[in-house]
Amino acid sequence: MTTPQTIDFNADIGEGYGVWAGPNQIWRADLERGGPIDSIDPPTAVERIMRMVSSVNLACGFHAGDPYLIKRYVAAAKAAGCRVGAHPSYPDLAGFGLRFMDMGDDELKAVIQYQMGALDGFLRMEGMTLSHVKCHGALYNRAGQDERIATTLAEAVAEYREGLPLYGLPFSAMEAAAERVGVPFVREAFSDRAYHANGALVDRRRTDAMVLAPEAVVDRVTRMAAEGVVRSIEGDDVRLDPGTICFHADTPPVLAFLAGARDGIAALGMTIGARAA
Repeated sequence: MTTPQTIDFNADIGEGYGVWAGPNQIWRADLERGGPIDSIDPPTAVERIMRMVSSVNLACGFHAGDPYLIKRYVAAAKAAGCRVGAHPSYPDLAGFGLRFMDMGDDELKAVIQYQMGALDGFLRMEGMTLSHVKCHGALYNRAGQDERIATTLAEAVAEYREGLPLYGLPFSAMEAAAERVGVPFVREAFSDRAYHANGALVDRRRTDAMVLAPEAVVDRVTRMAAEGVVRSIEGDDVRLDPGTICFHADTPPVLAFLAGARDGIAALGMTIGARAA
């Protein structure tokens, strides 16, 4: 494999709701909602994350996020200079979008497009463009396995805007559907999630599902970027060939992960930024 010159780093953000802050919330203790963020306050964790990645996936209100939160995060992403993609889910606020919902194709398509449109409106007000789509939780997992759901997702994206890229699991039903429908597809790898030898993610309920040692994450990320592979829990190398690597904002050592990974990418002679789908 020829080492690419650029790799995209992405993070899921904006996953609070109302007065519930969510992971690495940006507004400190601003429960009154609407008070200004003091410019002399030090950057919060999520602001620092946004300065270290090239793309963010912003919750659109159906598993997390509300209008005020989305608007504030769009402005923060613009200030940080990173691209913003939609992070749609099943309409499951109570379950954080982690539960499968049996929906008809047209209904699911509308649910996805509604969320994309909500975020896109706030982006337009900031003079920004929706850069990509990456599904959340159960919708991401099901679209990676189920041909019908994957096709519905790809069609939803294609109908919304021609040429809008979709992030997803490498060599999955999602990738195959995107190719059939004509949607640009960007293979995604996870910096802190363990993999099986068949390329499936290890179930989050298992104790070995997460990789939390910064040095191990940095080694994984550099191999993903340079060689396109990751070592599975069974000991085999798994081919991923990612165009983007995800860093979860709610993983406690994420800032250490990003700092080390950025150094590792620089040592490879690569840059961090958007990759062509």
